[in-house]
Amino acid sequence: MKTDPEKSTGLYLHIPFCSVKCRFCDFAAYPGRLKDIPRYLAALAREIERRAREFPGRMLDTFYVGGGTPSLLEPSDWRGLMAGVRAGFSTDPPWEASLECNPDGVTAEKLAVWRELGINRLSFGLQSDEPSLLAALGRTHSWEDFQHVFRAARAAGFSNLNADLMFGLPGQTRAGWARTLGRVLELEPDHVSTYGLQVEESTYFHRSGVQADDDLQADMYEDAANALETAGFIHYEISNFARPGFECRHNLRYWRNQPCLGAGVSAAWYDGTTRRTNTEDLTAYMESVEKNGVYDAEAVQLGPDQREGENLMLALRLKEGVVPSAEALSLYGHVLYRSVREGLLLKEGDRYGPTRLGWRLSNRIFVDLLGK
Repeated sequence: MKTDPEKSTGLYLHIPFCSVKCRFCDFAAYPGRLKDIPRYLAALAREIERRAREFPGRMLDTFYVGGGTPSLLEPSDWRGLMAGVRAGFSTDPPWEASLECNPDGVTAEKLAVWRELGINRLSFGLQSDEPSLLAALGRTHSWEDFQHVFRAARAAGFSNLNADLMFGLPGQTRAGWARTLGRVLELEPDHVSTYGLQVEESTYFHRSGVQADDDLQADMYEDAANALETAGFIHYEISNFARPGFECRHNLRYWRNQPCLGAGVSAAWYDGTTRRTNTEDLTAYMESVEKNGVYDAEAVQLGPDQREGENLMLALRLKEGVVPSAEALSLYGHVLYRSVREGLLLKEGDRYGPTRLGWRLSNRIFVDLLGK
């Protein structure tokens, strides 16, 4: 459904709590600080109220709660959080309201409350079905946990379910990856996200010397694309596959570089010209909001060249591609033309879109688009 961009927006909320931090995770997530949840939610409510005052009369057509592990919150926490969202913004349906979940710790009561409060899309962080790989990742769930909660969510009335998977893991094989994809597809998800392992400096994996195997990841990427497309999924973004009509509308906002609001630790948002990012320091965030009513986010004003480069870079993550503006062609046409010659992009009329090879080697394009 199309909405008026002047009256609609998306909202991202970050819940930075988890029971255990995964060994690959470089997000703002803090195990051992569950006692701070009430204080954090009070600060988050104040920031949501501030965003609503800054952008009055906006309708939320997409809403996304990430983390951390948002599904850790109790039903009473969700009622308070969603009351604040609805008090500040119009949420008339049909909106897409997504919630990231761990496969363990989701109860029938939570599923019922989420449905009651308007959450209509759940994203389960499965990563793998192999016990040895889950243990290596530091995950606390099993394949059996995932099957149980996935079926329970269906029974509770959720008709939009995503499974997050990872490939290129230490000890993972192409045969094991194929089995994982097959088992997940048997559950008939509506959306599947597949991410190659990236070893970031702040993670346990980096400190332990884990390294990604680029060649193996390239093969696994092709295996996933072939299996999911054969099963009827649309490969609509580098790492994302959906049954027709189940593309993640909130993430499409980011990839189409549309304005979107954010609140909470590490949350980022964009108004069309300026990007703002909150601190990752949980204590600093709470203290600032308690003292000033808001965290004074770091702001980066994008110049015209940067905006054109970002527009292209984000759009070329999508199968739909982009029709570049005259300004974009004058600045970055040489990058597009070269990428077509190299088989990374396909040109149809005035539209440029990625090939599968272009997706695999996307950094070759993106570095040039963001380097001005």
